[in-house]
Amino acid sequence: MKKRVVSTLPLISLFILLLLGFGFKNWRLGIFSAILIFPLFTILLSDHIGKRLYRQMPFISFILFLWLWLGLGKAHPGWIVFFLVPISNIIYHRNVTPRKIIFLVIFSLYVLIGFVYSLSFFPETLKVFGNQFWHPGWIMLLLIPIISNIFFPDKRFTFSFNPNELKKQFKNYIKSDDIVD
Repeated sequence: MKKRVVSTLPLISLFILLLLGFGFKNWRLGIFSAILIFPLFTILLSDHIGKRLYRQMPFISFILFLWLWLGLGKAHPGWIVFFLVPISNIIYHRNVTPRKIIFLVIFSLYVLIGFVYSLSFFPETLKVFGNQFWHPGWIMLLLIPIISNIFFPDKRFTFSFNPNELKKQFKNYIKSDDIVD
């Protein structure tokens, strides 16, 4: 079955291209949708979906950005798809460091505030950046290296989801920190 689907991928992509081009008068969206089909189908038809997705995430995020930009005219905030690369790294390797947690928390806050900021229920007294948060708000992303370097300078400190391993690594980290100070 996989071989039949893979052999018909060029026809499927041509169908989507022509459908979006002639049917919806959006040729650019059709072109990028047709290009995006190849990595998506190779991921879905793979035996190791997580590994294949992780390795192709830079290409996928680039194609998604081009699709959002040229197909839908949404380059902004479409650039956010590039953050799928470090997020897929965290998910695939399953080792969570404090630096990665800081990244996820600050980035999630940035995206959340960016989308909520322009809505009508956001208080006017908190709109210090005018009507849009995205442009001056990106400065808060600088908090990621600042907090990471001040509070978590040791890159060796990682923990997994095993509670016993977490206790062991935490004790080793405290011992190594006591020796340095």
